[in-house]
Amino acid sequence: MMNDLLIQVQAAVFGEYCRAAEKFGKTNNSPHESFAILFEEFQEAQEQSESFGRLFDKYWQAVRKNVPAEAQSAILSHLKEIAERAASEWVQVAAMCYKATVKEEIAS
Repeated sequence: MMNDLLIQVQAAVFGEYCRAAEKFGKTNNSPHESFAILFEEFQEAQEQSESFGRLFDKYWQAVRKNVPAEAQSAILSHLKEIAERAASEWVQVAAMCYKATVKEEIAS
């Protein structure tokens, strides 16, 4: 089951690379450019992860205090949205890692 998901993620990574390649070019101009792009995407992924962590703490407090199920459900819905955004950011990180390895002659 997890292997099927990994294959879907790898396809999403390649799709994101193709989208970015069409918009910004198939390769980066230098390792410095690769680093800068990766750094930006990594920061965005971390921000989503940190947001998830903060809200997850609130969810745990709600569980511990027996907050009504509707309120817990609202938190869980928001956690799901954040997790999806985080997953998207990590797909972008992986795609930019791939882009950093693509050589000009391969990209042609």
